[in-house]
Amino acid sequence: MITNRRVKVFPNGNPETYCTDHWRCRFVNQQVQLKNETPQYLTINYSDVIDLLVELQASDFDVIKTENLYEFDGQRGFSLGQGE
Repeated sequence: MITNRRVKVFPNGNPETYCTDHWRCRFVNQQVQLKNETPQYLTINYSDVIDLLVELQASDFDVIKTENLYEFDGQRGFSLGQGE
């Protein structure tokens, strides 16, 4: 999912959304379980994140920050994005 100013722009974003030059991309495991319509993401390996960062850098994208998403005692410790 890609957001701009906290508004989802990909996939299925509104093409009329006003965007700035600061984007947020959330990468999660492709395996997701729905529990009461709420997504439960499975763990990904740090090596997958590093591989993705290498690919982004090779494609001339600047990565200014990374954050890991965690669960605590089975509860999500992060907010879901719009439409997630």
